[in-house]
Amino acid sequence: MRFKLFLIASFFIQFSFAESFNLKPDSSNYLIGERVKCILSYEGSPNFIWPTFKDTLTQNLEVLGIEKIDTLAPGKYQQTIFITAWDSGYFVVPPILSGSIQTAPSLIRFNTVAIDNQKDIKPIKEQMNTPFIFAEIKELILWVALGLIVLISIVILTIYLIKKRKPKPETILPPRPIMEILWERYYSLEQSKIWETGGEKEFQFELSLILRSFLEFKYNMKAVEETTKNITIQLTSLGINRKEKEDFLHILNFSDMVKFAKQKGVFSQHENALAILKETLESQKEEVG
Repeated sequence: MRFKLFLIASFFIQFSFAESFNLKPDSSNYLIGERVKCILSYEGSPNFIWPTFKDTLTQNLEVLGIEKIDTLAPGKYQQTIFITAWDSGYFVVPPILSGSIQTAPSLIRFNTVAIDNQKDIKPIKEQMNTPFIFAEIKELILWVALGLIVLISIVILTIYLIKKRKPKPETILPPRPIMEILWERYYSLEQSKIWETGGEKEFQFELSLILRSFLEFKYNMKAVEETTKNITIQLTSLGINRKEKEDFLHILNFSDMVKFAKQKGVFSQHENALAILKETLESQKEEVG
């Protein structure tokens, strides 16, 4: 009696832990590249370790997609796997192994598309006509709008820069009277007193230049770039009175002595030359405006 009970208990224990592990394609005949839907199912122990998959099952069978594992009940699971092949022929779906259990292999045939040489070449499936929706071109419209904004901004900036760089009409000032300029230079030289600080040569150069500019203005002669000797000849030919001529030549000769003979002279000599220049400028009755 005990032996019979042991056999019955062993039968129920074995039955309760019976496992079922299967991979079933939804068909066995497909075209090249067509998706094959395979259902991988397991029924048995809740501690079953589900297998993982790579990009391919074999060299010719590629895995296109794997859905998540569905738990139908404790110890009962299911997963959908999509595969395909890119060559024609018969291909074996290999056993899927997990632990000590595996699925049975299955055979799938992939066929090429039948070609009728009497007909024109056309797609396997006709193109689908879908209704136009704004969402399809929303991004395109946004990019076009952004491009127009950038283009308009560039045009406005270019116009602004062109207008800004447009040269303004120059204000033409009337020429200043020559005597006004000569008096400015005289007063600037007088106030500098550079002959007292070692600037005798610079002082005499500017003093001589003011006088030469005055002679060019008053007597319409060349003097600024002429030597003292040539200026003397011109003054003589113009018939200038002796005192004025002597004053002019005194300034020019003393200036040449300081500039070229490297003699400094005393302060009184420079001040005397400055006084003669002032008297010379005052002799010109031109109104300074």
